Amino acid sequence: MFLTEISFLLSLMYMFFIKEFSFFYVSITVLIFATVWFGTFADSYSEHQAKITASSLLKVTSNLSVRKILPNGSEVYVPPDAVSAEDVILVKENEIIPLDGVIVEGVAAIDESLVTGESLPVIKSVNDEVISGSKVVSDWIKVRVTKTLKESYVYRIAGMIEKTKRPKGESEKQLDILIYGLTLLLSFVVFSLGITINLLGYSLNLPILLGFYVCLLPTTIGALEEAIGISGLTRLWNINVVSKSGKAIEAAGDIDVVLLDKTGTITVGKREPVKIIPLGSHTEEEVAKALFLSSVQDDTQEGKAILRYLQSKNYLPSEIDQAIISSYEEFSAKTRKSGIYYKSIRLPGKEIYKEMRLIRKSDFYGVYLNEKMPIFKGAPDVMKSIFRAPPDFDEKLEEIAKEGGTPLAVAVGDEIIGLVELKDVLKEGVKEQIEALKSMGIEPYMVTGDHPITAQIIASEVGINNVISQAKPEDKYKKVIEEQSKGKTIAMVGDGTNDAPALARANVGLAMYSGTEVAKEAANMIDLESDPSKIIDVIKLGKQLLITRGSLATFSIANDVSKYFVVLPALLSFLSVAKTLNVLHLPLHVAVIAALIYNALIIPILMPIAIKGISFKPRSPKRVFLENVLIYGLGGVILPFLAIKLIGILIMVL
Repeated sequence: MFLTEISFLLSLMYMFFIKEFSFFYVSITVLIFATVWFGTFADSYSEHQAKITASSLLKVTSNLSVRKILPNGSEVYVPPDAVSAEDVILVKENEIIPLDGVIVEGVAAIDESLVTGESLPVIKSVNDEVISGSKVVSDWIKVRVTKTLKESYVYRIAGMIEKTKRPKGESEKQLDILIYGLTLLLSFVVFSLGITINLLGYSLNLPILLGFYVCLLPTTIGALEEAIGISGLTRLWNINVVSKSGKAIEAAGDIDVVLLDKTGTITVGKREPVKIIPLGSHTEEEVAKALFLSSVQDDTQEGKAILRYLQSKNYLPSEIDQAIISSYEEFSAKTRKSGIYYKSIRLPGKEIYKEMRLIRKSDFYGVYLNEKMPIFKGAPDVMKSIFRAPPDFDEKLEEIAKEGGTPLAVAVGDEIIGLVELKDVLKEGVKEQIEALKSMGIEPYMVTGDHPITAQIIASEVGINNVISQAKPEDKYKKVIEEQSKGKTIAMVGDGTNDAPALARANVGLAMYSGTEVAKEAANMIDLESDPSKIIDVIKLGKQLLITRGSLATFSIANDVSKYFVVLPALLSFLSVAKTLNVLHLPLHVAVIAALIYNALIIPILMPIAIKGISFKPRSPKRVFLENVLIYGLGGVILPFLAIKLIGILIMVL
């Protein structure tokens, strides 16, 4: 592009020097300038799009007017930068939360899609944290500010985007070398040709030679190369991932091995019940109702999941009200069990108790008359040490283990009556995503702290052959080094301090925003939504970036070759041999102008492809290569002949 600028200046100086301002010379000069302008515009536009991402984030909160609550209870409107930490602000329905803080009064539905990408509003109340940029969908809240405007979430993210550096990746450096080599070769060929023609006694004016020269320079990929890289960063920001370096995106496109943590990446990370197993002579309904009653006061994720599952199966015992007011024992790491001490309802004037439907009458009256009845769920080993286990207890536990599930024992009175199997369910579509990785030639590893049998079962369900079970932090780090020593490019996902060594060592380290500061410092990418499965999207984006660059480079070079054989025969039309090679049958002046018009216009035509990227579907590298050669290579050879001929005809008609 720099040589194109020099060519424009030389052409301009030539006209002033010989005082010849013919339409032909002016056209060449203007078209060379247009090539420079379009090339500069491609870079400027992509840089502008990147800046918009950061500035639009800042506008979300910086332009707001904040209701600050004064000590006397009155309200005053102030700009966000006038609010200090510990100040209390009021945010009403349909208003943006301007600063990070904690709710001190009120309950509201809050849309956090700007932050999390999740479109469904969440209900937040007193002591819940709120993040700047979120929107109050209903009701109102009073928020105690914890961070000033410049320390808020929105400013931190905008700062990360603005500080993103874009050093050139390896493929970009190699492409540069190729472009420099071609430019040097073409410069030598064109100016040697110009000198030779003039020595033979034929007149070849400088503007014509410069027009021919600019047509052959790899201006297309030269103009679009920077735009491709910058737009890659922008597309990454659009999926809520911030890259500390543009080089990391390109590395993502070259990934050979990806280490996927099981929990949160392959599985949801929340155990869900999948099966109820009655023991002894008990029925599934008895176990289900006892499980419901033991969980009705359980506020843990697991307890809520059990209630949802049982409700979906219509297991709703009539004793719910009594269970709610019964004394409850919470789960703890020490006891590893939770449940209620159910006290049946005493009927007025009678010394009898209401019979629970799920317990046999003889057991109820014979053992627990006038006593509180324990209804518990918990770890099988703990429950077995407290309650009486039926003969088939161990056998059923083994079956659950073979299926990769986690068992919970359910007991009523002094007896274990059944089991519930919990599983960390697979994320929706994860199997297809794993297959997509494998189809791209990427080798996935599942990393987990689980027992080898459980880990292998989960891995087989999603089609992963390589498993690192009972993994410690040093195991992840060693695996990264081991694979890199084989010349492979590695991606690693993590969120904890113990993941930091592997994140720092991996070619692409994706840290969760919700993770520790150490992990975020070690990684070269940060996912603002804290979704570990995002690594798959990052890899696809990296592949798209490389394919876009490779395809446009192939097209550009094929174009230059075609333009060489379009313009050169016209340039050498004084030779009889050259006349037979002039397949377009265009006069020299028309051929040069038409080629320059095509050369200038092809840059803005291809700019949307450079910025949006070529549509990418997971395929084998061999297939991608063949498609690029056929579409962009062959297309790049044929298109200039057709386009320049049509432009030439239009010029002659006009």
